Amino acid sequence: SERAALVFTDIQGSTATWEACPGGMKEGLQVHNQAIRDCIAGHNGHEVKTIGDSFMVAFESASDAVWFGLSVQERLVRCMWPEELLDLDYCAWQADGPWCGLRVRIGIHCGEVEVQLNTLTGRYDYFGSTVNKAARVEGACVGGA
Repeated sequence: SERAALVFTDIQGSTATWEACPGGMKEGLQVHNQAIRDCIAGHNGHEVKTIGDSFMVAFESASDAVWFGLSVQERLVRCMWPEELLDLDYCAWQADGPWCGLRVRIGIHCGEVEVQLNTLTGRYDYFGSTVNKAARVEGACVGGA
């Protein structure tokens, strides 16, 4: 086993957004994915996998993971979101804070992990309680906060 900081991200309310605005969500997902991947590269991260609109990312240090999370939120505020998305109440500019676009929850946990090579994909995957805790932290978060 080894130590790692694991991060899970997820777009808050994505199912409802797909139903309300499929065209805007399709374009918005591309904007989101590019922002996440740019931030992964900028903070020494490793994209473990994606599932739908969620990312699992590994970092060697907790500080890289935290800086990644902050940079994602800052980057998402500055993204050029499709107008169709911004017409939705929960994606529009908010009076209570500088936010617009898709809201992303980010959970981080650092600890011991088991690392295994997936022989089908040639990529590494991570297992253990650190993974589970990072996923639970993400699930308890509020997107954009």
